[in-house]
Amino acid sequence: MKTEKNNCVCGNGCTASGIILGIIFGVIIAVLFSLGFTPLIFTGIWIAFSIAGASLIYLLVALSSANRQNTPRLWHCLREKFSCLIFGTIGTILTSIAALSIALEVAVIALIVLIGALAFFFMFLIVALVSLLKCLVAE
Repeated sequence: MKTEKNNCVCGNGCTASGIILGIIFGVIIAVLFSLGFTPLIFTGIWIAFSIAGASLIYLLVALSSANRQNTPRLWHCLREKFSCLIFGTIGTILTSIAALSIALEVAVIALIVLIGALAFFFMFLIVALVSLLKCLVAE
């Protein structure tokens, strides 16, 4: 069996950068929501839910295809980034379902925290997807 040297220097940096960017983005979105500056919040929640669903489908297809074909680069990158991807995907899906299932009012503190958590998970998912693509394209 031919082996390929995986010289990916990208590491598992999606956790540190994802957490930092997620916290910053979550706080900004929560503050904007609490001040009432997000009139189209439902559209944003649906977009986050759709991207998370597509990312889950992509992850399942990539795992299935890497299992059937001899693709060491894909295996390497999926092993590196799987925990970040699944954490961001499942977190985004669960928080967006929770946010879509209730009436969003600006005055409720728990809803502000929920919107901030959704923004955190969504940014973490985006950072993980960019990190996976960076790993796949690196030479």
